[in-house]
Amino acid sequence: MMRRKICSLLSALLLCGACTASSERASSGGTAASIDTATRVNADDAASEIDAALREKAVEALGGREGTIIVLNPQTGRIRAIVNPRLAFEQAFPPGSSIKPFTALAALRAGILDRETRQTCQQRYTRDGFTIACSHPKSKAPFDLTKALAYSCNYYFATLSERLSENAWSSTLAAFGFGARTGVNAPSEASGTLQRGTSEWSVRDALGEGDKLLTTPIQLLMAYAALINGGHLYKPQQTSAGNSITQERSRIRIDEAHRDALLEGMRGAIEYGTAARAGLMQIPLFIFGKTGTSTASNNFRTQGWFVAFAAEGDDVRRASPEMIKLAVLVFLKRAHGAEGAEIARPILEEYARFQEKDTEHNLARRVTTLDEKAESISAPATNQTPRNATFLTVHLESENRNIRLSLADYIAGVLAAESSVEMETEALKAQAVASRTYALLNRGRHASTGYDFCSTTHCQRFVDGNTSRTAIFRQAVADTEGEVLRDERGDLVQAYFHAACGGMTADVRTLWGDASTGQTTSYLHGVRDDYCMAMPHRNWTQVIPVTELAKALHADPRSDIGNRLDDILVTKRDHTNRAEFVALEGERRRVLRGWDFKLIVGRTLGWNFLKSSRFDVRRARANFIFRGSGFGHGLGLCQEGAHVMAARGASYKQILAFYYPQTRVEEFNAKSQRDEKAVSHEHRAMKKVALLQNAIGMQDEMRNEYASLRASFTPKFAPTSFTAAPLRNLAQVNNGRLSLNSEHFRVIFSGRTPRREVEEVLPALETARRELERRVTAAGLRFTGINNLTFVIHDTTQSFSDATGQPSWTAAALLLLAPDDRRIALQPLSVLTGRGVLWTTLRHELAHTMIDALSKGRAPRWLNEGLAAYVAGEGRFLLMRDKLNMKLTVDELEEKLAHPRSADEMRAAYAAAYKEVRKLINAEGEARVWRRVAG
Repeated sequence: MMRRKICSLLSALLLCGACTASSERASSGGTAASIDTATRVNADDAASEIDAALREKAVEALGGREGTIIVLNPQTGRIRAIVNPRLAFEQAFPPGSSIKPFTALAALRAGILDRETRQTCQQRYTRDGFTIACSHPKSKAPFDLTKALAYSCNYYFATLSERLSENAWSSTLAAFGFGARTGVNAPSEASGTLQRGTSEWSVRDALGEGDKLLTTPIQLLMAYAALINGGHLYKPQQTSAGNSITQERSRIRIDEAHRDALLEGMRGAIEYGTAARAGLMQIPLFIFGKTGTSTASNNFRTQGWFVAFAAEGDDVRRASPEMIKLAVLVFLKRAHGAEGAEIARPILEEYARFQEKDTEHNLARRVTTLDEKAESISAPATNQTPRNATFLTVHLESENRNIRLSLADYIAGVLAAESSVEMETEALKAQAVASRTYALLNRGRHASTGYDFCSTTHCQRFVDGNTSRTAIFRQAVADTEGEVLRDERGDLVQAYFHAACGGMTADVRTLWGDASTGQTTSYLHGVRDDYCMAMPHRNWTQVIPVTELAKALHADPRSDIGNRLDDILVTKRDHTNRAEFVALEGERRRVLRGWDFKLIVGRTLGWNFLKSSRFDVRRARANFIFRGSGFGHGLGLCQEGAHVMAARGASYKQILAFYYPQTRVEEFNAKSQRDEKAVSHEHRAMKKVALLQNAIGMQDEMRNEYASLRASFTPKFAPTSFTAAPLRNLAQVNNGRLSLNSEHFRVIFSGRTPRREVEEVLPALETARRELERRVTAAGLRFTGINNLTFVIHDTTQSFSDATGQPSWTAAALLLLAPDDRRIALQPLSVLTGRGVLWTTLRHELAHTMIDALSKGRAPRWLNEGLAAYVAGEGRFLLMRDKLNMKLTVDELEEKLAHPRSADEMRAAYAAAYKEVRKLINAEGEARVWRRVAG
């Protein structure tokens, strides 16, 4: 009986999410209305409770200081808490540096800036009687846009503003509501000031220091909300959750790449820039924001601004507009912006506390639902569900959970992510057919980890849940229901798509060098595209200093030309004008494919640094100048070109025929022989699931593993030393293996691990290292011990266990081969990604390495594990997984960590260690805890 129960539970896990919700609705019968009403009342009560708590924290945080705090729902415009509303609504002030994201957006739209435009800061800008200094640390390296935003570099934005017209700047600000009342339901609202069309436009205005732009706090916050939430400029409301009615004042079109660049800079402000000292990174939310300091009208005292947003997920790529849940603005007189960030912290911490409670509640409900659904998995199909319905399992990276949903729902979610700003109906239909074809041909892409697709660009980007345009996306899906693209032989096509081709789509044979694939994909040999040539990515220019480019090339053995880079030559172009081969001249000569060159440069300098491989390059003294066109790989459907075609009257079938020549739109029939290939992935996946079910039924350890999967988290148990035998096994993995290097890390892996996945690990490690360095140096300690660190990725869980002596549930192990030789063994990346713990595992292991180096291996286990979990951001997941909730003294905790009797006991010990460290940090501060480690 137990074996059958666990097998069913695994199947339920693979279904989960959307299907579970729809099953609950279908089974509710006549009680649905009463249940919905009760749910809504409970939700309103919960929202009111949170609002009251947030306001209490805001009042307490502001204290007796003169200023205002606004807490807002950026998805609706509802004000959740406010302190000093008269100051928030009725007085206008210069915004200072808080206006810089809008200045940057105006420059991005005008084409005089992109996210990689770089400028070396001279620390002080002086021109035409205006002088402004920079307060950030000196840097010899030039700043790109994201770093300039993070550090709020006045020199960068002043020199940028010299090239920006007054009309481009003021029209952008006017679109976001500056200079106009927001319509908040309060008397005597001020309109602020936005002077337009004046001849006295100056750099001072673009930096928020002039008198041509004055903004009220509510005006600034609503503009920021529109910038972040996808362009919805809402009317703010002072009302309870139950009485809130969303009122959209206008819709602003914001290019997704522009939004991502600004958001990344605002995240940098929290992580290492102007707001770093507030410690907002320690809060278990994804927080990003911007500080600003402006001069008061008397030109004597300063005023501090801080705007912050809290989102689900844990990185910039996943913070889609729908993920942004809370906005906070702090305005202080006689202060600086960094002080505003410190005042915002307790408010954000209070919101995080409620989020943790809600997560635990939802998790408990979800597990119960899975258990109930497991009992009915084997029940015969009813007439309520079509027998030929196609369902997919999708892993939501930002939420670390799987959902099972219909193909139609999946394609609607893909459109919401991939075509979020597309307004042309026929272009949306073309995208729907392309995405459906891709999904049916590639389903089961992640079969080894229990789902079909992930929600990132590795598969197709996907957003779960309703957006303001969901009805439009669903209509495009319905209008093309069941339609797919087939080639001349009747097979489904590889329906690749991209942002912009730049004038001609790519040829798969010369882009990726796969001649065998190219012979069977005549529809991917490239077509001339005059439609795309009228769009924003038709031309781009990037200037890269020789020293930076040499450093980027040095990081990969394929492009390592030594310490000197003399020249870069495009030695061969293909017929689409893309660089097929590039020669690098230096101490050594290297020749590589143009697409590989783009990726290698992007891995170090930024993935969108070179927007495509369709470029020319020349050297100009200490720089290389790249001039190119297009954005993305260029294969298949060009989204910018499809938009123009649709706007000029082309149908979706005409668009598809243009970008995929010699193909046709037909109905998909899963029962036909030619479509068997498209569903074979699912058959193989089901076999693997059946084998895993049997294993779970037979082994207690696998039951524990399944419990971890149900909670979507498996903590890592990382000992710091082992016996000689496991170390010998680890040493042998170098034989016949590959390796990739970055500045501080080396990754060893075999051909069974996709190189692309390893390439994503290295920049993540470098980012985690920078964050760890910031924490340690902030404590006044010397940062040491994380240079030339090696990670070894194992092919299977069994090989990992053989090499380290650790059980299968362990994610990683830190191995000390010698005092100066630390290696970290990792489970297969597919396993860690499937568990949703890859990025936290990397941060956790780096923290272990740092703790061991500072303490010389003498830190007690509870401090080592608890601090590593704190740094990695694993706290709330550990607390969720703690079934035992043991009350232990420090000595008892040390014993449990050294000798756990079960997986549950080990997880409980880890949660207890985290709680001990969190208690210390709350009492003493994180810096003192790091000094305790070193002491």
